[in-house]
Amino acid sequence: MSDDRHTQTQGLSFALDGSGRKLLAHFSPVESKAQIDGEWLKKEIAAQGFGQLFLPDAALANLIKQYASASESFDLEIGEIRDAGVTVELAPDKMTAYLTVTPPCGGVMVTREQMLTALAEKQVVSGILDEEIERLVVAGEALKQLAAQGYEAVHGEDGRLQCLIDMVRDRHPRLDEHDRADYRDFGGGIATVRQGERLMQKIHPTPGTAGINVLGQAMPAKPGKEVPFSTRLKGAAIDPENPDFLRAEISGQPVLENNGMAVEPTITIGTVNLATGNLNFEGSININGDVHAGMTVRASGDIHVSGTVEAADLDAGGDIVVKGGIIGHGGEHDYPGDKEKILVARVRCGVSCSALFVENAHVEAGDSILIDKQVMQSELTAANRIVVGKQGAAGRGSIIGGLAEATLLVQAKEIGSPGGIKTRVRVGTNPYIHEKLRTAASLLETKARELDEIIKLLRYIEENPARIKAEIRSKAENTRAALLQEIEQAQQGKNELELALDLADGAKVVVEKTVFDNVQVEIGGKIHHVEVERNGGIFSLKEGEIDFT
Repeated sequence: MSDDRHTQTQGLSFALDGSGRKLLAHFSPVESKAQIDGEWLKKEIAAQGFGQLFLPDAALANLIKQYASASESFDLEIGEIRDAGVTVELAPDKMTAYLTVTPPCGGVMVTREQMLTALAEKQVVSGILDEEIERLVVAGEALKQLAAQGYEAVHGEDGRLQCLIDMVRDRHPRLDEHDRADYRDFGGGIATVRQGERLMQKIHPTPGTAGINVLGQAMPAKPGKEVPFSTRLKGAAIDPENPDFLRAEISGQPVLENNGMAVEPTITIGTVNLATGNLNFEGSININGDVHAGMTVRASGDIHVSGTVEAADLDAGGDIVVKGGIIGHGGEHDYPGDKEKILVARVRCGVSCSALFVENAHVEAGDSILIDKQVMQSELTAANRIVVGKQGAAGRGSIIGGLAEATLLVQAKEIGSPGGIKTRVRVGTNPYIHEKLRTAASLLETKARELDEIIKLLRYIEENPARIKAEIRSKAENTRAALLQEIEQAQQGKNELELALDLADGAKVVVEKTVFDNVQVEIGGKIHHVEVERNGGIFSLKEGEIDFT
């Protein structure tokens, strides 16, 4: 622009003052003065090269007013040169800062340094967005544009307890070897754990990450809260090897609780049917209803059934108690086919089995079988005794058909039936003991042969000490010592089994009321056939023969 531009237009001319920043309007009287307005005035100022300057409307209106009434010369300031302006606005939380850039009016464009200076004057020193600053420099103007961004604090996550076991078992039926689905077997049904198994893991809280606002001030993070294991968890305890883990103190059913998990040694369930699937539990099972046909229930502890077991399979490590009866749909067979296996009820337990009655079933017990009313067409095998009928209960306690086998005692009010159904009773032999005795004898023979070989090796070492390394001799001596200990233990076990067999010498069959014809009594390998109905008495061995008194 030129400071000495004096183009005369209606007596008006425009020029910068001595500072070069202010725009002055100069009026010189003329003979004929035409009326002017704001639009004409702005065009004239622009024509004289001052259109980019800042021209306040009030100053232009004042000029038009004075011009209209002036008869003498005057000078009036109507505008100025303005450089680009920058203002900074902070958010109340000091997490953001915004820039407003006013474009220049004939002055200098905004610069990066100008923006940074403006931010610094507001103490904005952190989170400055360099790319955004560069963009605003190019744009030359902006209205409340984000220029700095702080970082919020990230608070720590609370600790938690993570379950390490599958609480919900797969409910899809398993396939047999022919790819047929068995809808009774849902893969276990009830979640179980073994003693010592880890149940839960403690996940510790995180400290969080501190934030910072645009003024550079730290925004502290809140650390997460610790979640401890409860100190009252039945059947579970903190792992002494690693306190971050909770482990089962017993085998059983895991149950989620506040701040941990308990282990219940006993589960209670209603009726066992296709809806529940087969049960397999490390612990004891209480069944408040019936066990339907074709179902399987296995427990490492006891099984208690309030109802009836119908053509099902029960297997317990402890006792089996059935308040109702155990009943199959078909007779027991010596060599049953698949169909008969399904129809027969099968019960096995490690200790004792008791029930109201048994029919068409196979029952095995590691100790005793106790039946209140009647056993019919079934096979009963007990390591010690079988008792059918409660003491003093009239008219109850008969064994009809099938086989009742125990080591020491079979007792019933009646054995056989008026119709002469073949019924077998066997005592004085324990199939479990005989099998264990054979296994023990075989183990002794094997260990004796191994010991003989080691003794031969040691004898050779003694005769040829220079040819055998010392470590071989040491290993052979250790093996001999271990074998001697194993043989001693095996011999002790064999002796205990033989003693148990000796106890069977006093085995007997007790009939309290009647023994019918077609009953076969076997004691210690001796067999007696009952040809005619007889009153109650006791079958036992005397001088190697069965005696009935």
